[in-house]
Amino acid sequence: MRRDGANQQDSSMDRPQFSAVIPAYNRHDTIGRAIESVLAQSWPPEEIIVIDDGSTDGTDKVVKKFGSSVRYMWQENAGVPCARNRGAREAKCDWVAYLDSDDYWMNDHLTHMADAIEATDGRAGFYFADMQLSEPNWQGSLWELADFKIDGSHQLVDDATDWALLPRQPMMLQTTVFHRQRLLDSRGLHEKLPMRDDTHLFYKMSFGGAACAVAHCGAQMTSDDDSGNRLTSALGDKTLKFWVFSAIMYEDLLARFPSLAAAHRATLRKCLSLSYNRLLRFAWGQGHSKVIIGRIIKGFLMHPVCMSRAFAWMVVGPLRRRRRAAG
Repeated sequence: MRRDGANQQDSSMDRPQFSAVIPAYNRHDTIGRAIESVLAQSWPPEEIIVIDDGSTDGTDKVVKKFGSSVRYMWQENAGVPCARNRGAREAKCDWVAYLDSDDYWMNDHLTHMADAIEATDGRAGFYFADMQLSEPNWQGSLWELADFKIDGSHQLVDDATDWALLPRQPMMLQTTVFHRQRLLDSRGLHEKLPMRDDTHLFYKMSFGGAACAVAHCGAQMTSDDDSGNRLTSALGDKTLKFWVFSAIMYEDLLARFPSLAAAHRATLRKCLSLSYNRLLRFAWGQGHSKVIIGRIIKGFLMHPVCMSRAFAWMVVGPLRRRRRAAG
């Protein structure tokens, strides 16, 4: 994206340059707002890439109204992880900044991210900011929800494992910029996880990797998308699919990082046990579907201790609740 003024261009040669990547699927009503928020950045990106993941609602017509300001690419519907990965591969800049097509950036988001990258010589694999949430039970910021705080305008850690393993991760893709090559080296988002792919990516890049938290609110999550495509509502933690994908994620991480510190592996195993426990509850209450039974069998074969713990929780939990009610 051209920046006006020769002097401004000359003075920005060493400043971080961003490729803004927006995946979209049937977001005719919100994609325009997302693009406008990128165009309004006080430090605009070099390019905006929209990966249309097979939309059929006229999303393409909205995007094309922005003309040469946006690189528009259509593909057969393959899921948002595939769209995000394609955007990273197509990007021309060293830094990739993701935005969801139903959310929008604050005007100074990329300015703050560029400042942090410059201040730390780009040592982190990713830089993440806070985000204003819009959820049924929470209207504050992500960092407030995660009880996450830093000192100063930014904080760099050489190993972000502890951050990633917090009960609620303090990072989301919409307010994160990634070093493109390090993102590609990690193999990007897990394309067989239609959800939890972002959580999985942050685990991968945090385990033994540097990250930087940037103390500003970079984006607004919205609640006005009525297409049914927002995964946090369509596949929330009350659904079977959430726990199937959670089990797959934690199984993959335990296999992928065998040298992770014992305490960190114990945390992952606890999370996996919880996932198995939820699957067992679904199996108990919803007719023992093939999906659940298959995952439970795999769980026993891969992690018998975790599955045994899940069975114990399933039995002990109700007993404890009955005792509390009786006492």
